[in-house]
Amino acid sequence: MKVNLEPRPALAVSLNSAWQKTLSFNSLKLGAVNRAFESHETGGGKGTNVARVFRLMGWPVSVSAFVGGFPGESLRHDFERTGVHPLLVDCKGVTRCVYTVIDHNRGEATELIEPSAPISADELERMRSLLTKEVPLHGVVALCGSLPPGVTSSFYAEIAAMAAKCGLPVVLDAAKDIGCVLEEGVTLLKINAEELSQATDGETDVVKAGKALLARFKGLSWLAVTDGGNPAHLMSKIGVWRFKTPLLEHIISPIGGGDCATAIMARRLAEDPKADDMSMPNYFAEALACASASCLTDTPSVFEPSAAQDILLRTAIERMQ
Repeated sequence: MKVNLEPRPALAVSLNSAWQKTLSFNSLKLGAVNRAFESHETGGGKGTNVARVFRLMGWPVSVSAFVGGFPGESLRHDFERTGVHPLLVDCKGVTRCVYTVIDHNRGEATELIEPSAPISADELERMRSLLTKEVPLHGVVALCGSLPPGVTSSFYAEIAAMAAKCGLPVVLDAAKDIGCVLEEGVTLLKINAEELSQATDGETDVVKAGKALLARFKGLSWLAVTDGGNPAHLMSKIGVWRFKTPLLEHIISPIGGGDCATAIMARRLAEDPKADDMSMPNYFAEALACASASCLTDTPSVFEPSAAQDILLRTAIERMQ
């Protein structure tokens, strides 16, 4: 008898998706005419970036998103081209565009973000109906990024409650007004150090802030904290781990690196919903290595698996508590 251990598809909830345009310059000068030597376009926004990692690795994934106007149609075609299962709601507003401008000489990437179009009550209700039907068909739910006007964090809380009812792990990659979401139960919250400080009344000690957040929300199982080039931390209610990835020699663009980490953690939780203190640190080390490798490319959340493996081998894990 053959046992199929492949988990059900992941669901990336990407309610503030975008169409991403990347322009590369040898040297960028503000206040002057700048001519790019290269440009390319792709789907954008946190959830879309998460889905890109899944498809890069050959894993099944669905994305729920609002789409409108020409950028929305471009996003729809991008999902079709890459094999993402689209769960889309058409809306009157035009999907925003995001522009990444890369200065290769300085190794800097600047992101310019258009305002998001508002979502109507009818459009939100159609998304609610779609997700009520679709959430149970998936193996993990990733709630990704900011929300457009017309959608509040209570909608994320509704989706988290749907997932909990189905016994599905929930990964949350958002920081604004997330208390109601955490109250519903979140398996893993991925956040950066600045966002964590803001969520804990300005506490700058990452470990203290993390412990305070975990104590406040009983339904939060794991907290993953990134901090740019500084060590990252993984915390549970009984343990704290610190991670140091190797210094990268030439960063092209860090855009999408955090989304890459979210994708890897979501996949591992789909495979191992009851991940414990023995497995989760290894999963997070892998996620950080893939995120670092994505900084070596000019497309959000795209990386060479061999580069990620090399970084993983040189990543240090220290259990602090």
